[in-house]
Amino acid sequence: MKLNIAAILMLTVCSFTTVNVKAADKQSTNITSNANSTCTGAYPSYFQDPAFNKTGMWDNQVIINQAYSGWKGPIFSLSDAYASAKPDSAAPWLEFNPFDKNLSESDKNTQAWKYLWAVMKYIQEGNIDKGDISKDWDLCNNKVRSWYHIPYQTYDPMSGREFIHGLTREAPVTMAIKGQGDLKTTMWAVGFYNPQAANSIGKVWTGAPSPVMPQQNFAFNEGSVIGKLLFTTATPNNYPFLENVPVWQANISASDFCECKNADGSACSFQQETEQCPRSVADVYLLQFDIAVRDSRSPVGWAYGTFVADGQFKAKEKNPWDRISPLGLMWGNDTPPATVGAAAFPQNPITGLKDSAVFQEVVGRLNEHTNAGHLGCNGRLNGPADNALSSCLSCHQTASVPDSTNNTPAILYQFASYQEQGSGQCLTSPSALDLSIDQVYFKTFMCSESFVGPSNIVPVPKYAQGQKEWISTDFSLQLSISLTQWQEWQQDQDNLKKNIKVRVFEGTLPSR
Repeated sequence: MKLNIAAILMLTVCSFTTVNVKAADKQSTNITSNANSTCTGAYPSYFQDPAFNKTGMWDNQVIINQAYSGWKGPIFSLSDAYASAKPDSAAPWLEFNPFDKNLSESDKNTQAWKYLWAVMKYIQEGNIDKGDISKDWDLCNNKVRSWYHIPYQTYDPMSGREFIHGLTREAPVTMAIKGQGDLKTTMWAVGFYNPQAANSIGKVWTGAPSPVMPQQNFAFNEGSVIGKLLFTTATPNNYPFLENVPVWQANISASDFCECKNADGSACSFQQETEQCPRSVADVYLLQFDIAVRDSRSPVGWAYGTFVADGQFKAKEKNPWDRISPLGLMWGNDTPPATVGAAAFPQNPITGLKDSAVFQEVVGRLNEHTNAGHLGCNGRLNGPADNALSSCLSCHQTASVPDSTNNTPAILYQFASYQEQGSGQCLTSPSALDLSIDQVYFKTFMCSESFVGPSNIVPVPKYAQGQKEWISTDFSLQLSISLTQWQEWQQDQDNLKKNIKVRVFEGTLPSR
């Protein structure tokens, strides 16, 4: 099989040098008794993990995220033994090549469909079929291959991992439902990484209390695979296609996205957040399953795919985790010409997108009664849990190491604190600024490449070492979030020494 040699060579220049950052106090942890387990207890498993109660991570907060007396269900453990990850030779997706520019549209879609399912079956091996859906995706003791989580999705009280399955809260999603109007929902998600990806993560999260912060653009290994389950607080009464899909219990805040608010408009402290947004155990339904593969055949070095719940249509599927359908696969942003906005390019998004394969039959079926088949900007790939003004790659290519102010680039220009009022990406009547924004946010960046643009669109970072461009985390928003939350924790440790005890999250976390 012929591979893209230029892309392979790019992997060698995506190396980075490192510097140690001050470590937090390491606490005793609950380490599983299985000697082969990948769950070591080196990092907190979830927000308010009792194994880390001596760190002061959640001092003076209401306890809203621990197993209560008599709890009989699962309790999440973080799979974090990155250093012991053994590279896996299996790569069934390499049998298919949707990136070949010589393929017809039909053949491209066929190759993409088979590629997606090959990745899905690879991810599922050893992680499901436990005989109880609630026990699936427990990564600690996979007997086929090891899988891992990203640490430090645990410090922010509003989004921090819940204790049952390790789900983190994502952005609110308002879904349109025929006959019911708009419904406000919340997404809760968990991601996992194969051995090749874990070997890369282990260069940052070594098992020591503090990470080794990348000082140059970070790169994941070739063959890295990432999977992500996204659950919704909506129900089959709202979305009929959620019938027959996996349902988990999760310890979550309000289903319509609780927001902490102070009467004077000031930012809420961590204590206020746990008081105003208590959590309780509730059902959540599988809505979306995202995959990402570091594949040198892709023009950008990665392929991003999305599956969507399709429980009515696939009710007869024996495996409940297969009651989903591929929405599409993408490997570029179909950058518009400089004089045309992304919302109008390509002119025909059904036939004109060259950097992706979108399965219109699935889109149409899911959009028949809801907007669950919604895509991104002008038909670019994005799932129902994502923002319709963006795309999978548009968001992920912004992923960066946080700077000394604990900030990263906005994943959507409209989310930026410096946004110019009325401006943004994917607008239907774009101004000159909007066109420039589209040229940045829908540029097709190469793997492990700094997210750059004019300073009024992508501000210059303030790194302690003086770098003038954002340090890429190679499209990994979760790695970026983990470093942001860890830096926030370090800042609070420094504040405690100054007798500043009120915690307010000052960094920026991506919002979908």
